[in-house]
Amino acid sequence: MAQPLALDDVLALKHPGRFRWSPNGRALAFIWSHLGDDHLWLAEIATGFLAQLSTRPGCVTEFDWHPRGDAIAYVQDDDVWVWRSAATGPSPLRVAQTPGREWLPRWSPDGSLLAFAREDGVWTWSPADGTLRAYALPGPLAAETTTGTQTFRWAPDGAAMACVFADADERGWDLAVLRVADGKVVWRTHTVEPEGHAVWIDARRLVYSVALDLHRRREHYLVGLIGPLSRGTAGGAAPVGARPRLLHTESDPRGLIFGVEPQVAPDGRALLIVLRHTGWEHLYALDVESGALRQLTDGTCDDTGHGFDLPQWSPDGRRVLFASNRTDPGQRQLWTVEVADGRLRQLTHTPGSAVQGLWASDGSRIAYLYSGPADPPDLWVVDADGTAPYRLTRSLPETWTADHHAQPRAVTFASVKDWTIHGYLYLPPGLEPDRRHPALVWVHGGPMRQAVFGWHPSYGDALFHAFSLYLASRGVVTLAVNYRGGVGYGVAFEQGNYLALGADDTADVAAAGRFLKTLPYVDPGRVGVWGISYGGRLTMAALTKHPDVFALGIEIAGVWNESRKTAWAERRYPVAAAYFKARLGGYEDERPDVWREASPGLWVHQMRAPLVAFHGTRDASVPFSQFDEMVQDCVRAGKMFEAHYYPDETHVFTFRQTWADVFRKIEHALDRYLRLGG
Repeated sequence: MAQPLALDDVLALKHPGRFRWSPNGRALAFIWSHLGDDHLWLAEIATGFLAQLSTRPGCVTEFDWHPRGDAIAYVQDDDVWVWRSAATGPSPLRVAQTPGREWLPRWSPDGSLLAFAREDGVWTWSPADGTLRAYALPGPLAAETTTGTQTFRWAPDGAAMACVFADADERGWDLAVLRVADGKVVWRTHTVEPEGHAVWIDARRLVYSVALDLHRRREHYLVGLIGPLSRGTAGGAAPVGARPRLLHTESDPRGLIFGVEPQVAPDGRALLIVLRHTGWEHLYALDVESGALRQLTDGTCDDTGHGFDLPQWSPDGRRVLFASNRTDPGQRQLWTVEVADGRLRQLTHTPGSAVQGLWASDGSRIAYLYSGPADPPDLWVVDADGTAPYRLTRSLPETWTADHHAQPRAVTFASVKDWTIHGYLYLPPGLEPDRRHPALVWVHGGPMRQAVFGWHPSYGDALFHAFSLYLASRGVVTLAVNYRGGVGYGVAFEQGNYLALGADDTADVAAAGRFLKTLPYVDPGRVGVWGISYGGRLTMAALTKHPDVFALGIEIAGVWNESRKTAWAERRYPVAAAYFKARLGGYEDERPDVWREASPGLWVHQMRAPLVAFHGTRDASVPFSQFDEMVQDCVRAGKMFEAHYYPDETHVFTFRQTWADVFRKIEHALDRYLRLGG
């Protein structure tokens, strides 16, 4: 019999992410995250040898290979560093002794300059002589887009950069082309709603998208630049003209989900895009010259991975690599499709989630992230024909054994409006059928995410899964619910909370609680609910709007007041704000009843069960003011609650000591309110 899990076992979990092939395809660089001690690592493919490249304590967040493959620029604790192989000089080297945050390091195509972002614009550093240069934009460079895309990119010849910046006057994002030679903005867009993706096709052409009408329409444009980009003139910026041309329009009156960044074919003739007008997310090739659209995949499945997992052209342009749940709604496998004839090949077969596939430069191998019922996310490599898969990393501590992994059980149950809701049930090891156990409904964030079969490929969700397995060892039954508004079950399901955001999705969470109460091994008086971000919102909504279902609610970084959160998000994340407004049917004065349903705090007078809440003061996704308002409202209404805040912590808390404290407090709350010991 295995030793029981301890919280230290949960906190020992690591996660490999943001991996990239070296230019020669012989190694993978990746960030191995471990709760605030996140480092840059290198894996040699032939030998499997792993080496840690970053040496200072702290968080490595992103990196970029030098085109020659002998150096890597990376960001650690908001500073840009460069690791260089022993043959080329000392390692690592700090690029700039400048105050403020730095991010997004990107080498120029020839490697002569390293560009990186700061709040005051884009900077470049010359490795030859160490000189720094600042480039000003019409507004601050966007720190990140909601869709996870890069906010600036080098042109293929290194003569220009495309930058997404925040326009204060237009309260959205705009796109600018910055000429490197003289630092001039030679072309820019002017829109009242934000730009999204901006991708170079060649040194003269780029494609970008615009989200319009509260994210109910997305237009894709091709722009050809006319004029000198390689150098400026002594009298100022040489004139550069532009000819934007509309390539394609997506539309949906209920709102479009965030777009998947188009991928340029190796020959530059087509874009690989994800569209969903058929009711499922499928792959299409969009001809750059004619605008003709050709469907590459079909079926009752989503041909996308989790989050913003991008499909990938093969280096020769003959195949497309993608993740799909075409074998099971809660699982993802890697597939390829032949561009010429649509032939499909399944590359991975192990039950779970195989996502984020990346081709090696010669097309012979594919690196990917895999997680399953007994495997947390790890890096794997497989041959391009799907043979010889092997694991590169092992992120689970040796203290975890097979006895600690609860096998997920797929379940369904009924919810409002005759919907069938899916979820995964996790039972304590050695379950005694005649014993009544406490139980929890786990509510994922997003909402455009999904509880999957086993360990989730994202770090935050994998950490919560590990904690759920720890709770299972203490006798807790967990049901991970896939409420409407999430992904994996088609467009109709993802839009299932249209005009019912915070209402029908909350009803799904309550239905999950009622389902647990029907199980013979669950104590119906000891059922709780917990979640993070959007899951935290639904946790609070379940307590305030379905007060008879749960005996306890635990939320992390949830939204309490939709109106105030949206006003805040409009200035920082305009695409996300537009998405939620589309789900709410428009502006608040147009649909006041719908907006009211979306705010858990407006129903606080009905809350009966205790609420335990956590929030970081540096949360960039849900403002800390939401936590303050929740506390104030619960005090005024005389409700039972606990409020725990963490100075300088982020949305999904960053540091090990924070999570240790959070998990201890959650366990204490479960002991106090759900009586874990019975």
